[in-house]
Amino acid sequence: MTNETNTEYDPNACSEYNRLLTSAGMTRRELLGSGLRVGLLSAMGLGLTDLFALSGAANAAGQTPVVAGAGATAQSCVLIWLGGGPSHLDTFDLKPDAPREIRGNFKPIETNVKGIRISEHLPMLAKQADKYTLIRSVTSPEAAHERGAHYMMTGFEPLPGFAVPSYGSVASQQLTRRGAIPPYIAVPSPVMYGGAGFLGAALDPFSPGGDPNDGGFKVRDLELPGGVTKERMDRRRNLRDAVDSAFSRFEKGSDRARTVNSFYDQAYKLLASEDARAAFDLSKEKNELRDAYGRNTLGQSLLLSRRLIEGGVRFVSVNTGGWDTHGNGFNALQHSTLPPFDRALATFLSDLETRGMLKSTLVFVVGEFGRTPIINRDGGRDHHSRCFSVLMAGGGIKGGTVVGASDSKGFEPAERPVKPEDLSATVYSCLGIDYTQSISSPEGVRVTLSRGGRPVEQALA
Repeated sequence: MTNETNTEYDPNACSEYNRLLTSAGMTRRELLGSGLRVGLLSAMGLGLTDLFALSGAANAAGQTPVVAGAGATAQSCVLIWLGGGPSHLDTFDLKPDAPREIRGNFKPIETNVKGIRISEHLPMLAKQADKYTLIRSVTSPEAAHERGAHYMMTGFEPLPGFAVPSYGSVASQQLTRRGAIPPYIAVPSPVMYGGAGFLGAALDPFSPGGDPNDGGFKVRDLELPGGVTKERMDRRRNLRDAVDSAFSRFEKGSDRARTVNSFYDQAYKLLASEDARAAFDLSKEKNELRDAYGRNTLGQSLLLSRRLIEGGVRFVSVNTGGWDTHGNGFNALQHSTLPPFDRALATFLSDLETRGMLKSTLVFVVGEFGRTPIINRDGGRDHHSRCFSVLMAGGGIKGGTVVGASDSKGFEPAERPVKPEDLSATVYSCLGIDYTQSISSPEGVRVTLSRGGRPVEQALA
């Protein structure tokens, strides 16, 4: 073989190399599994290839990706995960007339929508209430972190040994890809049960692999290996194409082989796309805007999410914790958790609106459950799933609206109970995905996307 540092590859040499492999009884799949795999493909984004099984996975499940439309009110979705379970009584559903052991330390304040009041420690969000809907009557039987997260990230109660795909993975499968950038991205890390479940790891989210607030933040797998230029990558791609051609007559009927080809093609496009790499580059934003979001992980994650949506990403999950306030809860919320959340989310909504993106971007703020009305002896609140709140905004959602109500203690719904299945139907409906359709597991088990759920009509514009 030729020395690729000095010359282009020699097609005749490649043909002879392919002939020798064939005479030795090797298939192309065996070649890719050999040591030559690294030499030929490491610069082709091998670490990215699992991301690009979209078409193959869709075909395997008997699905055809569709363009968001046919009733879609959103082209993309940002799910903000409040890991640990936020207290509804201290954020969006305060009970100032309840006894002290229920109402807690915080007072409600007026918002810019008459009749809607939220926590005094969310002053910036209070000025944005005309942009979002609060659903105060979400109810679930799952009060354990793992089971609650599964239910809220998928719309399905967990079943032993049966992992249902999350919203983002379904959106990746169902909606057409836009550009070279992966369609589902988790910032800064994946949410529990935010993966593809039985649809396979190829539809799991891509994660940048770092904290967007770090000064040296870089995205894994988007840089070529040391010493490999774009020209060398192009030559390696041509070499792989030559090897493909030699074995194509043996694999014409192989769906798996065609799918692998599509993985490499999409990996190459991502590595070669300046626009895709630029979407992850927060240094392109003005310092004033970065400051407005907050110089912390959540703030910079939401700013990055906006850039990713602009770059064509269909679904972004933003993972933030600190909401599991069993002890010293009011101090933690007041000084650590609520201020950065308030600033980041309020700036995010305002930024989306200023750029004309809010109408096409669904924003879904949710945790696995709420907290108990009764304050425990450690000054915190424990797990409570019988009634809690979520926030929705943007693509197809009304602004300045409250849906449902909890009882006087925040213990259970008093009006319009909303189940996780209803939330999933709402998310899918906004994205133009038929929530009544079924998808198949590899074992042939068919699962309805939103089993028994109905969109929350009162929240829809």
